[in-house]
Amino acid sequence: MIAFLLGIYVAPSVETRLNGQTLASNSVIEEIPPSTADKAAIAAESNTTESNPTESSPSAEAVVLEDMPSDDDTGPAGDDSVELPAADTPSGQGIGAPLEFKYSTNSADAVKLTWEADNLTGKRINYYTAHISTFNPVGDPSNDQLNGKSSFSLKYVGPVEPNDTLFIFSDFTYQNTIHTIIIDQLTLQYDDGTIETFDYGYETTDDSGL
Repeated sequence: MIAFLLGIYVAPSVETRLNGQTLASNSVIEEIPPSTADKAAIAAESNTTESNPTESSPSAEAVVLEDMPSDDDTGPAGDDSVELPAADTPSGQGIGAPLEFKYSTNSADAVKLTWEADNLTGKRINYYTAHISTFNPVGDPSNDQLNGKSSFSLKYVGPVEPNDTLFIFSDFTYQNTIHTIIIDQLTLQYDDGTIETFDYGYETTDDSGL
C-alpha cells in the first residue's frame, strides 16, 4: 500500500524530471515544415532568378559603351551626308583687271564712264552687262538727279572674241555729288547660249576721263 502510494506520487515527478532531461539534452531542434504560402513565395523567387540571371543581363553602362565609337573609328559617323554642288564660276579666267577705269562729269552733270578689260573666258561673248553702283565722297550712295537711283546696268553688244577687249564708254547717269564708281558684277552671254553672272568688284575715283 505504501509502495503503491509512493508509485502514484513519485511517478509523476520522475516523469516530469525525465521529460525535462530529455528536452534539455536534445540538441536538434525539430524543423517546422513550410506553410503553403511560404512554398509559393519560394517557387516564385526561384522562377524569377532562373528567367533573369544576373550574370547574363547587360548593365546600363555596357549598353552605352557599345553605342559609342571606339578609338579605331575614323571618318564621319554615318554615310548620309549630302555633297553640296559647287558654286557657279566663270569659264576660263573670267574678265581681267581693268586696263582703264575712270569717269568724267560735264557741265550738265552727265557722268561718262570709261572702262576696258580683257576677255579671259576662252569663249566668244555676244552680250555683256556691267552692274554699277555710285557713291558720294562720304561713302553713301549718290543718286541720279532724274530717277533717284544709285545702281545701274549698262548692256553692250559684241561679239568679243577670247583675249579681245570689252569696253564701256557712255553717259549713264546725271549726278553732281558722285565720287566713286564700282562695277559690282558682270553678266556674260556666250555664243553657245549660256549666261553667267559673277562678282567683279573693281572701283574707281579717277574723274579724269573724257
